[in-house]
Amino acid sequence: MTVDELAVRLEDLRLRHVPDRRVGVWDVSLEEEGDAPGITGAVTEPAALEDLSTLAGEAGIRVAVELLPVPGAQLQAIAHRSLAHLRAEPRHSAELVSQMVLGEEALVLRARGDWLQVQTGDRYVAWVHHSSIVRRDAGELESYRSDLYERRPPAGRFVVTSRCARAIAEPAPYAAPVADLVQGAIVEVGETRGRFLQIVLPDGASGWVARSDAVPAERLAQRFTPSGRAIVEHAAQFLGLPYLWGGTSEKGFDCSGFVQRLFGLHGYWLPRDSDQQAARGEPVDPGSDWSGIADGDLAFFAEPGAGRATHVGILAQGRRLLHASTGRNGVAWDALDRAAAGHDEYAAGLAGMLTGVRRVALPVVADLR
Repeated sequence: MTVDELAVRLEDLRLRHVPDRRVGVWDVSLEEEGDAPGITGAVTEPAALEDLSTLAGEAGIRVAVELLPVPGAQLQAIAHRSLAHLRAEPRHSAELVSQMVLGEEALVLRARGDWLQVQTGDRYVAWVHHSSIVRRDAGELESYRSDLYERRPPAGRFVVTSRCARAIAEPAPYAAPVADLVQGAIVEVGETRGRFLQIVLPDGASGWVARSDAVPAERLAQRFTPSGRAIVEHAAQFLGLPYLWGGTSEKGFDCSGFVQRLFGLHGYWLPRDSDQQAARGEPVDPGSDWSGIADGDLAFFAEPGAGRATHVGILAQGRRLLHASTGRNGVAWDALDRAAAGHDEYAAGLAGMLTGVRRVALPVVADLR
């Protein structure tokens, strides 16, 4: 088997096992050692490792491919301050691809210097600096991975529901700040004093927040109703917030991070990127007059030649779109229908890139009292 034939076979295996590199690792290459080529690298799929070993046997070459995560303790990574930045490569100058908010968890796949490659609850694979997280023993791997993918906070945790909250050193007005908090942060709680609630951060630091700033995770639907109308009203609170590529919080959103965070708080976790989100839910025909739209429907757009969705926004009745947009430099309304108030040249161009509308089924909560 020639080197070229091996390269073709390796690409076939990649497409079979890790067609989307955002949600799995395929770090595999052919390397020469003297006159003997070998297959080296790392993968996250056990079946991929088996197929690579079979291929190496057929070709009569060595194989040295590692299965991730690397075995060992402390495979649980937890963001311990308001945001942990996730990068495309293990360096600070690399592209920001996503973020973990305080208390969100990830599976540690491997280390490279001061950086850790992790897989988050939405299955996204990226690199985080070790100082941005705390590490703990994850316990039984498959059980932890299953819990991680469910995106449910551990029992007894509280979720921060206020925007731009902060933990302070004492349960008193004007106390010194201890930590910045963002909406969706997950914290442990201690005692209650008057209108203040003690919280404990993942690294052991503690502080106090107003009792109105956080709710038990199991009662999150009482604060953020699982309905399209509630999502639209919540999303509108971020109007004017600047756009941030890779952003997933009120410090700055990109388009899909905005949608993912809002829907997650209201009970439905979507994948990270717009093309991944476009595979969820059911298609909706908006109709020529957009009368088929319901609050909370998702509109997807594709740049010319992209071949997949590259932008997403939240639709509302009245033929309007609420989205985090580079063209609007942040969260803004746009009127897609030429007959709607506020329709302009930018909105017309956006409407021309519309590829579809989808509706996701939010969870049914029997009792919101």
